[in-house]
Amino acid sequence: MKYPLPTSLCILGAVIALLLAAGCTAAPHAPAGTASTTVTTPVVNTTFTVVPATTAVAPTPTAMFPAALALKENFAFGTGDVASEATIYRYWLNDTYQWHNTMDNKFYTQSPPKGDRYLIIFVNIVNRGNTRVWPPSAGNIHLWYAGKEYRQDPDHYLPDKIRDKDDQPVAIGEIQYYHQLYSTELVSDYGYSHGEKLGFVYPGESNALDGYLIYVIPASLIPEQTYVQIAFNGNDTAVWKLA
Repeated sequence: MKYPLPTSLCILGAVIALLLAAGCTAAPHAPAGTASTTVTTPVVNTTFTVVPATTAVAPTPTAMFPAALALKENFAFGTGDVASEATIYRYWLNDTYQWHNTMDNKFYTQSPPKGDRYLIIFVNIVNRGNTRVWPPSAGNIHLWYAGKEYRQDPDHYLPDKIRDKDDQPVAIGEIQYYHQLYSTELVSDYGYSHGEKLGFVYPGESNALDGYLIYVIPASLIPEQTYVQIAFNGNDTAVWKLA
């Protein structure tokens, strides 16, 4: 005798049947390894080109007078009876100088315009002939630096014996005991001797014209690039380099 299945068992069987059917129709899983997991790393170029550093080289200043004479070097001018020699034999460079006032017997400080200073050069003219010669005037002695000519100190006083026979030269304190090139005589303003203006240079070292000139120059002046040019009577011209 067959007995009917309980209702609950019938329901359970139906559910299992449905699940099996669903498994047969579901979309299949993707095969393992088909998904890309590779990460691309960009290639960085680590090679550097080394550029050598360049060192700036300051241009060498071109000498104004390549054939300039050295300090203390003699230049011969004139021939025969008026054969003579000239030289620039010393210089003095400073921001100020002391000058002596004969009226009150005191020294005072002379100061240049802003950005300038003072240069004093010493000139010797000796007559090697046997008759008097005319020396170059102070106006024929030119100071050159960096392509420019510089003038003498306009405030330096020069004696005028014609106006006042008792007029005395102004002594420069820092150089007042400097000696002349060929004698123990003290130097004075160029073209003067003991306050007297010289017209001629007579033969012999003891009669040499030996004196100084004061110039107002830039504070930046470099002696190695500074020149003194003297134009003598006739066509003779000479140039000296200070250092």
